[in-house]
Amino acid sequence: MSDFISKYLERTSALLKTVAEVEEKNMDQAAELIAEGFANGKTIYVFGCTHSAILAEDVFYRANTPCFWRPLWGPGMSITQTPGFLTSAAEHNEALGNDIIACSRMKKDDILVVLSTSGKNGAPVAVADAALKKGAKVIAISSSAYKDQTGNHSKYASLWKIPGLLMIDNHVPCGDTSVTVGESTPMAPVSTIAGSFIMHTISALAVEKLIARGIKPPVFLSSNAPGGKEWNEELMKLESVQQAYLLP
Repeated sequence: MSDFISKYLERTSALLKTVAEVEEKNMDQAAELIAEGFANGKTIYVFGCTHSAILAEDVFYRANTPCFWRPLWGPGMSITQTPGFLTSAAEHNEALGNDIIACSRMKKDDILVVLSTSGKNGAPVAVADAALKKGAKVIAISSSAYKDQTGNHSKYASLWKIPGLLMIDNHVPCGDTSVTVGESTPMAPVSTIAGSFIMHTISALAVEKLIARGIKPPVFLSSNAPGGKEWNEELMKLESVQQAYLLP
């Protein structure tokens, strides 16, 4: 095994172990909020910018993932549709973050997960703040490595400074690098790996809690596996699922 592969594997594994051990209570609390919200007919939203938007995509309409996730697709936030530098400008736009919530159907006691490793850009901070003002329950996944840094939101330095958020630390190092290549080239990002682990963990824990409540698991299966297509067709009969996954 090459030196780089060995180091990347070792540091990624160590990071996930830290998240699992240190953030277990917070992830369980997040799962309880989600399960309670779903059981009571509330909407479960997720929001992220640029590469954090990948994590919203990662849990939406995916096999072996709950069908309750509703991504807030902010304009200019996804690198799949917008030139990279422009997504950076969008994620710094506080007004855009406020507008995303204002133009959503979010209501009191809905659940929102905000994903931002730095936690300090204007848009995700504004999204979290505006959602709280609507009475939503907000979970934020961010890195404490940036906790004392100040972003460009007009009121809050970062997500860590907003009262009332349930914070989950992804423990990603500042700069999102885990291995130096050559003498001084930082590489091997870990935020997507850590974020995906957290999102799928709270998804699974929430489903466990729903099963304990006697609620049928609202989880898509792979349509390429035996019985998956039939299972998914039954889920698609639910009105809430049709609204999210079918054309009007």
